[in-house]
Amino acid sequence: MKRTAIKLIILPLLLLFCTSIMAQTATKEAKIKTGFHCPNGKANIETEIVKEPGVKTVVADLDTKIVTIVYDVDKTNQDKLVAAIEKLGYRTEYTPAGTTIKSACTHNPEQAPKE
Repeated sequence: MKRTAIKLIILPLLLLFCTSIMAQTATKEAKIKTGFHCPNGKANIETEIVKEPGVKTVVADLDTKIVTIVYDVDKTNQDKLVAAIEKLGYRTEYTPAGTTIKSACTHNPEQAPKE
């Protein structure tokens, strides 16, 4: 009787443990130097990039111009995140020279990341 009771306790716990391990996703953090320069750019990046598939969090640092993105590696990658930032209208450290980007900012159209 005691063995049956132990099995009834251990089996569900084991199943719960295995399910929680399988449900966990692998995340990665990308730090991308970006050409935004004002609070509006910061807000734009943080509110729009977090909508990208697999993105968990976005923090744009106004002082360093670095956007830190935590994302699910099964749903996106750094190249897609860079493309999303460029699509918003901001250059990144990975934007090839000569690439035309329609600027999101009306008061500083260059927005090149500072070296």
